Amino acid sequence: MTKARRRFYSSLAPILEVYLEFRQKMGYTSFSNLHAAKDFDGYLLFRGVASVRELDESIVANWMHSIPTQAAATKNVKLRFARGFINYLVRMGVLPDNPAQRIPYLKQKTYKPYIYTLQEIYRIMEEARNLQRRYPNRLTGWTMETLVLLLYACGLRLSEAINLKIEDVDFEQGTLSLWKTKFHKERLVPFSPAVGRKLGDYLSCRNRVRLPAGPKDPFFAHPGGKYSKLSIHARFHLLLAHGGLAKSKGRGGPRIHDLRHTFAVHRLYKWYQEGHDIHNKLPLLSTYMGHVNIENTQVYLTITQALLREGDRRF
Repeated sequence: MTKARRRFYSSLAPILEVYLEFRQKMGYTSFSNLHAAKDFDGYLLFRGVASVRELDESIVANWMHSIPTQAAATKNVKLRFARGFINYLVRMGVLPDNPAQRIPYLKQKTYKPYIYTLQEIYRIMEEARNLQRRYPNRLTGWTMETLVLLLYACGLRLSEAINLKIEDVDFEQGTLSLWKTKFHKERLVPFSPAVGRKLGDYLSCRNRVRLPAGPKDPFFAHPGGKYSKLSIHARFHLLLAHGGLAKSKGRGGPRIHDLRHTFAVHRLYKWYQEGHDIHNKLPLLSTYMGHVNIENTQVYLTITQALLREGDRRF
């Protein structure tokens, strides 16, 4: 029997393991959460913290700011982890209160999503087709073209798309079954006949390269199994670069997740052009996208100046 690899080394290592197992059972499997836990464990070891009862406001604050050059967003991730971990200790009766709750989150720059034009989306898909022409015996180009179309046409999160199993794609009903998505939501997402044909074409290509095609096998696959988010991000950035859309340096610029934002903005704009009250349509869009509350959807009303100007004239 293989011994489990040790992840933590401080005096709080056992309870950190229990906490992460608890989080996993609740459906939270974020890599950033594990990374923060390891970083926190290392800091506790460095500080010589011997007991959970030594966790106070100064320990959390000093860990949060232990690397001055870290971005505010990264420091907020650390604080969020500390708050969650200590809240767990409070609920278990280990600590009387949560000192991390007294530490405020840092103000961070608001990310402005990149809204693709239809021409840019066509260009990205054409670059994927070029990739397929260069490597005809591989499925990579077909995968990227189909993924880009699906993310834009259905507004999926990348994780939702790569977690699709073959049985989750119902060609007869024209729906995708999404399970264990963000915020533990499950939902059915309809797709158009055109998208259905593209998904069917991809499945045919997938079968030609003799990948496992059982109901539980990943819909988007390669010889090693399911694609990772990291590998898809890398391939997408390559398509952006070849299409002249990649930002030369620094953060920002087009991302694959912006296809989901683009879906939402284009959907609202189309409803407006059709004469609908787009405010009344927000609950429908919110449910479709799997948002936990409508506030997450309302942000799309203010993403583009064009939509704002038309909204001001109408409302």
